Amino acid sequence: MRLLNGKQGLRRSQFAKEIRGTNLEKVLIVPIDVSKVLQKAMILNYFGESIESAFSFMVNQTGMKVLIDKIERTKSSLQTDKVFIGIEATGHYYEDIVRILMDQGYSVHIINPASTHEERKQHLTYTKTDDIDLYLIAEALIGNKATNSKLNKGVYKQLQHITRARRSEIEKRSRIKVEIRTYHDQIWREFQGFSTLVDGKLKTKSIFSDFWGKASVHILTHYPHASQILDLGEFGLRQLSKEHNLKIRKSAIEKLLYAARESVSKPLEELSSELFLLKQKLKDYEYHTKNINTYEKEIERLFIDTNGLLLLTIPGIGLVTAAEIFCEMGDLSHFTNASQLIKKAGTNPVIKQSGPGAGYAGRISKQGNANLRRAVYNAGRSLSVHNGALKPFATRLKDKGKKAGSVYIAMGNKLLKIAFAMLTKEEPFKWDNPEYNYKEEVFKKLTLPLAA
Repeated sequence: MRLLNGKQGLRRSQFAKEIRGTNLEKVLIVPIDVSKVLQKAMILNYFGESIESAFSFMVNQTGMKVLIDKIERTKSSLQTDKVFIGIEATGHYYEDIVRILMDQGYSVHIINPASTHEERKQHLTYTKTDDIDLYLIAEALIGNKATNSKLNKGVYKQLQHITRARRSEIEKRSRIKVEIRTYHDQIWREFQGFSTLVDGKLKTKSIFSDFWGKASVHILTHYPHASQILDLGEFGLRQLSKEHNLKIRKSAIEKLLYAARESVSKPLEELSSELFLLKQKLKDYEYHTKNINTYEKEIERLFIDTNGLLLLTIPGIGLVTAAEIFCEMGDLSHFTNASQLIKKAGTNPVIKQSGPGAGYAGRISKQGNANLRRAVYNAGRSLSVHNGALKPFATRLKDKGKKAGSVYIAMGNKLLKIAFAMLTKEEPFKWDNPEYNYKEEVFKKLTLPLAA
């Protein structure tokens, strides 16, 4: 059991420690199924027998009193020693219940929805009712499949809110980018790139290296049609670049004019609806971009007062990624080793073994914090390219035939181990490159001054 606890992470050792030496006849299990408005719970003994059938309650003063009174009455009448509460992590609706019950001194264990899903598959039941869900939550808890009950607080929670809000804005802007390209494709498709035949081979050229750069977006906004570019001409484009500091290179001007001359777009007057929609989407793009910039400033303001700043000493890790990893990991005093963080992220490989062989590592479990998992993957991808100290690790994996996604996950897991050591020891990233200076690495990633 001890070996299994080490492999599975902190959650199992916590539950085992709490239940060890307890008379199982005197243990109550309280599964709670959470929704936005009405919650359901039941009270069982450790062997899955119903003591109090399913009942509903709301997350308010009256509702929580109903839940706690039922638990206490049952506990008193059966003279039980311990109560274990299992609650499925549904959105953010479960957090107030966890906080209130923990303040009352109950042992609360959070169940990942993936665990109850696996329980459903094991029982070969595809029926979904509230009562069945409660039994599945109870089975997951009894089977030691709960995570720990620690909710992020303080700066961890604040950063979590802001970084997740920024991520939401990024996703919204990404969808808008696709729509902008689609609408402009109907107006002047060659602007996004034009093809030429060179010695019988097709070659595609982009006008701007960054389609979402300042110069490209300015032209999309004010001169979206080929005829407008031709009206400006070379002299007009140079003046435009100078007036608005667009820094349009000579080669870009030549490609713009070539693409405009070769365009077979409809006349400007026949594209009124497309131009209207493009204009609106560009406004949306600007709105979300401003939001993202505002969020990033607030993230930096909160982050620079934490020891998470040490993560910025790692080449290849930017401010937002560092903040995401820091807040999603949470208080590291809740963990005893980095493997538990990997388990929390759900980036631990699922081991497949049968017979005398050593087995093999399959896909990652994904039974963890999806936000931490995404941040770890993105960090792994960046480190594989931009961190000279860790890049050889990625190269070795690629030489072994590992696919890019697997390399990024492995690199991300390596980062979690490094981050755990750095933050617990309060030490910067170590690299024997004489050109590397950890203080300079931090300062170049910040816009706000650091406190002395």
